[in-house]
Amino acid sequence: MELSTGNLTLIAAYFLIVFAIGFWVKKRESVREYLNADRKVGLLQTTASIVAVMGGMILVAQATLGFEMGIAAAWYFAGFALGMVFLGLCVGKVKKIATEKNFLTLADYFAEKFDYKNKILSAVIIFTALFFLLVGQFIAAGSLFSPLLGINYSAAVLLMMVGVLVYLVLGGFKAVIKTDLLQFFIMAIVFGSILFVINIGDYTPEQVDISSVGGSYIIIFLLLGTFAVLSGADIWQRVFSAKDIKTARNASFISAILFFIFGTVLTVIGMAAKNNFPTIKSEEALYYGLFHLIPLPLMGIAIIFVLAAIMSTIDTELFYLSSSISKDFLQKKTDTSDDALAKNIRKYILVLAIISALIAIFFSNILTIVFGIVSLSLAVSPSLAASFFWKIKNNAVFMSMLAGLISLILLVVTGNFNPDSSIITLPVAIVFLIIGQIIFKKKGVLKNEIHP
Repeated sequence: MELSTGNLTLIAAYFLIVFAIGFWVKKRESVREYLNADRKVGLLQTTASIVAVMGGMILVAQATLGFEMGIAAAWYFAGFALGMVFLGLCVGKVKKIATEKNFLTLADYFAEKFDYKNKILSAVIIFTALFFLLVGQFIAAGSLFSPLLGINYSAAVLLMMVGVLVYLVLGGFKAVIKTDLLQFFIMAIVFGSILFVINIGDYTPEQVDISSVGGSYIIIFLLLGTFAVLSGADIWQRVFSAKDIKTARNASFISAILFFIFGTVLTVIGMAAKNNFPTIKSEEALYYGLFHLIPLPLMGIAIIFVLAAIMSTIDTELFYLSSSISKDFLQKKTDTSDDALAKNIRKYILVLAIISALIAIFFSNILTIVFGIVSLSLAVSPSLAASFFWKIKNNAVFMSMLAGLISLILLVVTGNFNPDSSIITLPVAIVFLIIGQIIFKKKGVLKNEIHP
């Protein structure tokens, strides 16, 4: 596809703006602002940053589901919305202690609430899930921008990597928040107008039947969406940086509405691709639905929209993963200076960006990665949710997360992993959490009887 000079100029201007934000933040920010925006992020920026974690991989995956399932695929984002509502209701329990203890990652919560071994196991699970989410963003970037820009797949991946690194290494988390705000507004403009300009085509009755996938799929989508949000370490990082509990709670509720609206529009894009290009691969639904069914003059803003979605997630995952390596795995002293921590984070941002981009060049199945990430995250969710309401035994939490992780590994090793089986980690983690709670509660009672 050949882009006009005007569209290419628009894309170049977007890159220059995000680069300028990185340089501007670098000159004005303190080290603490580099790490967590000094925990002073307001409602608009918190909301924008939460919604902006919906990256290119999710765009591709949801359009694919819309292509295959019709409007019923929107149940997945209905689950996202439910998860954000639940998170908003419980956010006060976490936000207060996060501010007091200076949390930087979700594993910090597990360390404070449970013990060190649970911190490490949760950090390993979360790190693995987010790393492959990062790889998925680079895959989405290469798949979408290679044909658009007329360059090969590898070059498109590397171009995206360099683009994000420029402002992220300079500005840190504050640059993430600032660029997320810009990227959110671009996403909102496109999502708000797409239904009025896209060539939708003629729908079949099955496509517009919200229950066409059946009750079991609806339940699976709701559970996957809800618990994926709850265990979303990138979303919790936004909660930690919000200026107060009220801001974090309101941002969660507003994000719930926006997630559902955006997810529905993505589903419609996939349906439009199905109606107009029925012979394409379902994984190509976003590309054909967005870039072949809108008026040519709007092509530039559509490309920037996808750029914004992908870059806003790449920067988030790179910063979180680098923070996790520096703080969860390598930090031996609790009194490590902010300067030393920031220096390590910058270093690992570069390392992780290069490694994840190289993996993306050799592996490109997005839908499998999406459900693998969600399945992995579900192993953490039951313990996290239960900790908001009950006192959970440390060993029960460890048993629950480990069992969920093992169940996923067994599915992959035996060749039985697919979107349908990806939810198995959730019931496994729940069952072992209950069993562990019973076992270790009884041991605690017995110990008290022996040693009154």
